[in-house]
Amino acid sequence: MRCCFLLVSFISAVLASEIRAEAPALLINAVRQWEEGRQELAFTQRTRALNDDLSPNYERIERYDPSRPDERRWQLLAVNGRPPTVEERHDIEVQRNRKPRKRAGNPPARYLDLESARLVRENERTAHFEVGIKPEAARFVPVNKIVVEITIDKATATIDRITASLREPLRIVFGIAKIIDVDVDLRFDEPAAGPATSSEVAATSTARVMMSKFGNPVEFTWSDFKEVPVYKEP
Repeated sequence: MRCCFLLVSFISAVLASEIRAEAPALLINAVRQWEEGRQELAFTQRTRALNDDLSPNYERIERYDPSRPDERRWQLLAVNGRPPTVEERHDIEVQRNRKPRKRAGNPPARYLDLESARLVRENERTAHFEVGIKPEAARFVPVNKIVVEITIDKATATIDRITASLREPLRIVFGIAKIIDVDVDLRFDEPAAGPATSSEVAATSTARVMMSKFGNPVEFTWSDFKEVPVYKEP
């Protein structure tokens, strides 16, 4: 899921110098406020192996929840539209859950080129920014082909939405694999309790990546997001 948060760059616009000087400060403050209050993400992941005509060949649905103990972080929910067998659950869940737990990653500001962000449009309620990924944060990936927009709610100075897409397909892993399509739409809600300056990823957010490895198309979709605390050993 973290790869979704590295898909960043955007459409440029020519702005007055006084607007350029003020716009990044609004963005930087909003990103930092999110970093201070953010938690780990639980989500549902759908993996589909596709035929050459993009019709589904195999589908698996799983739920990941980092607030659960290590052996229960990943749960297999369905295979090809039916409940999984005991053997399927064992094979998938053991494989997934035996991998070392990834601790909280680096804050988004470490990957985003916030200082070079540009305001592309705004209205009375929101400001929309073009933000690039720092090249060192995504090795072997031509980050200029990734398009991201971060929308800020001007009244609360918090992130309202992050979208990402591809300008064109890009090759990764030394050309062995190719990312065909990216469609990320992360929306943010004000929490029911807590400081007004924080926000959390909404359950209605979605992320989708279509890729091809050795010519075989595979689609990954993430949904049903929920911010949760990381599990702590008793």
